[in-house]
Amino acid sequence: MAASATRHPYPFDRAVPTAIPPLYEELRETERVAAITMATGDPGFLVTRYEDVRFVLSDPRFSVRQDLPGAPRLTEMTFESVMTTDPPVHTRLRRLLSRDFTARRIERMRPRLEEIAEGLLDEMEKKGAPADIVESLAVPFPITVICELLGVPMVDVARFRGWADTMVSLTGYSMEDWTAARDALESYLDGLVAAKRENPGSDLLSALVATAAEDNELTDHDVRSLSLILLLAGYEPASNQLGSSVLTLLRFPDRLAELRRDPGLLPSAVEELMRYAPAGDGALFRVTLEDVTIGDTHIPANSAVLASTQAANWDPRRFDDPTGLRLDRPDNQHTALGHGIHFCLGAALARVELQVAIGALLRRFPRLALATDESGLRWSSPGSMLSGFAEIPVTW
Repeated sequence: MAASATRHPYPFDRAVPTAIPPLYEELRETERVAAITMATGDPGFLVTRYEDVRFVLSDPRFSVRQDLPGAPRLTEMTFESVMTTDPPVHTRLRRLLSRDFTARRIERMRPRLEEIAEGLLDEMEKKGAPADIVESLAVPFPITVICELLGVPMVDVARFRGWADTMVSLTGYSMEDWTAARDALESYLDGLVAAKRENPGSDLLSALVATAAEDNELTDHDVRSLSLILLLAGYEPASNQLGSSVLTLLRFPDRLAELRRDPGLLPSAVEELMRYAPAGDGALFRVTLEDVTIGDTHIPANSAVLASTQAANWDPRRFDDPTGLRLDRPDNQHTALGHGIHFCLGAALARVELQVAIGALLRRFPRLALATDESGLRWSSPGSMLSGFAEIPVTW
């Protein structure tokens, strides 16, 4: 079936952050390649089936670059990072970053992550119920972790959070506000890079600065862009994923009881929570470098193609009972962390953070429950691709 002549306005309306927009499910069955109009007014194509999403994210004919001449744009608000480069630039930057940002390094951090989580839960318990999981855990935990990892002073976290909230929005802020936030954060990181050069520590940013001093190919600009994407990706997506994961478990008391009975399920439960309730809309932007055919739809060169990882993760062609929450789901090769050469650099950190935070929360509060009706929960950042809940009140 070819792409429909009807162009659907994108992004789609979402009833709640944890629910896939109904239109995704409709398009997956009726329009394998759907025609869309993005927020910029530019046309594009959307794929929603698991096999098509993985194809778009792995085929080198689909570029992540946002500066291709005459190419359509998802948003006017763009910035350079390792996520917006193709090989060979991407290969070089990712290799340099991967040298210091390894799964082994993240695993060595687990005791410190557990210490941070327990400290935050101590404060939550001390203040008493009801408590807000978002402000007590989902926001401060990933911010503290990523700032400690990179060596960002904790006194600067509040400023950083404001800049980051603005930069991940598609439609929630004006172009002037977005540019001001980007410029402020980039200027801040330039200063931090200079400080690490003068007084290096054991943090990741110091390691990147040292690598730049040894490798003529890695510039200060590269270090800043790598740090920027790590800060942004390590905060907002992680925060929303943690909040939506906790809420999802509270919405499924049988699954919550299952996890309490068998804590060994936690690693597979985390994978299932990322598949079931990801932190946002999940459509990844690409531009075709040449003509491409998906199914029987011809997509011309220099076209925008969005691959909906969220829709793919609910595709019944790939997942049995995709709308069900199965904490022991086998072969759970979801796309919540992407696919292909741009697979999430922070995947190891995301997984360990979720395991640590959820595990600590369930151990500390065996009677954890929502303190309000779910329908009354406020949605945060509606203009963002990474929307979550503004608050999740709980009691115990």
